[in-house]
Amino acid sequence: MKQVKTKNWLTLLFLLIFLPVICFSQEYIGTILRVIDGDTFVFQTNEGSLRVRMFGIDAPEKGQTFGPESKRFMEGYLNKTGVLSKKSIDKYGRTLGMLFIDKVNINLECVKKGYAWHYAYYYKNAEFAQAEKEARIKKLGLWQYEHPIPPWEYRKNYKSI
Repeated sequence: MKQVKTKNWLTLLFLLIFLPVICFSQEYIGTILRVIDGDTFVFQTNEGSLRVRMFGIDAPEKGQTFGPESKRFMEGYLNKTGVLSKKSIDKYGRTLGMLFIDKVNINLECVKKGYAWHYAYYYKNAEFAQAEKEARIKKLGLWQYEHPIPPWEYRKNYKSI
């Protein structure tokens, strides 16, 4: 009897941990229709369009140093077929997701090439952290500047003006 209770408990624990992941891990095939900034775009699928905020990264804002370059980098993916892996929905109703084009994680590419920060506050991931570290060392993209201001600090200071 004790073994059955343990098995039931383990099954329940497994479901509690992995069921939310399974439910929110939707994938969409489509194309980037429009780039809003370096980490936000409109993704067109057969079912309609989604406003997407790239999960795990934070790119410079439009008015911020290196913001236009970050946006242009993402515009290089316009009209290319990709897979969007939905992680969740943010408080603004945007889909939070990872974008893959030709099996390449574009969110990670943004960090590797210095077009965005790894947003470790929301996504603790060793591969993204290492990519940012290497981009900083190589002074790629936004890391060519002496003291780039993280977008979350920029937004906080910009709102207080």
